[in-house]
Amino acid sequence: MLINKKLFITMSVAIFFLMAQTASAFSISPLKYTTTMAGGDQQDLIVVVKNDSDKDKIFKKVVIGIKQDANGRPIFQNNIDIAESWVKIKNEKETIKANKSKDFIFEILIPKNTPPGAHYLGLAIEEEGGESVSPRLATILVLQVAGTATESVRLENFFSIKKYFFDKNWFYFFDIKNNGNIGVDLKGEINILSVSNKLVFSSPINLGNKLFAQTNRSARTVIPISFLNQMIWPGFYHVQMVIHYGLTNQQIVGSDIFWYLPIWFLVSVVVLLLAVVILIIKIIRHSNGFKKHEKLD
Repeated sequence: MLINKKLFITMSVAIFFLMAQTASAFSISPLKYTTTMAGGDQQDLIVVVKNDSDKDKIFKKVVIGIKQDANGRPIFQNNIDIAESWVKIKNEKETIKANKSKDFIFEILIPKNTPPGAHYLGLAIEEEGGESVSPRLATILVLQVAGTATESVRLENFFSIKKYFFDKNWFYFFDIKNNGNIGVDLKGEINILSVSNKLVFSSPINLGNKLFAQTNRSARTVIPISFLNQMIWPGFYHVQMVIHYGLTNQQIVGSDIFWYLPIWFLVSVVVLLLAVVILIIKIIRHSNGFKKHEKLD
């Protein structure tokens, strides 16, 4: 499965190791905020910055947006979420003495009549210096605007590039989209049914953790080898992808059909056909020989 299993762990790791382009000599806390605010609300969030070096240093406050790519990986970038403009920064740059800590305040102001939904931001701290790329660390902010939460996930595509399977390379592509206004947790399973719709196999699959609102996720899932190792007869089968999502545990189902024609079956058919052809040839020759014998008599 080409999806990150622990999205928020990955986000934290990405922030602290991918965004810190050079070895940083400072640390921040907390690592994550989750807050719910209504339109018109204001709230101050504090990021504690510690200068771990033996020199006084200047640090800068930065706000970045966080979104997901089609594979569920986090992307940190400016101007990708309107909520970035809701964060006000006073005293953009501040000096912290050697081995001392300081509170950096980010003021959150939600505009009135803002529709409900979830937004993901990074409250970043950047060290200023003579280097071409400054180290940067960030606290994840999950900002939820109060209101009616809508959970709506759609399975856009579920297909395989093949309809006939002769070996154990069985995989399906899928594309899901969160049309709601909040992030949702996902769980999934693959079911395989016979031509009579009898369940012959079921296995859970990993779809990743949170799927952000208004975000697509695309990946490939492989039919588990444990199914293929079972004694399954060749023939026509149905495959189902079942997705459970959100706090309300809603469900969507995608389905497809395929033919399973294993190599041993094809070899058996070829051998049987050869045997039949050989038998027919022998019968024809025997019949012709019998007719010739009758004529000689």
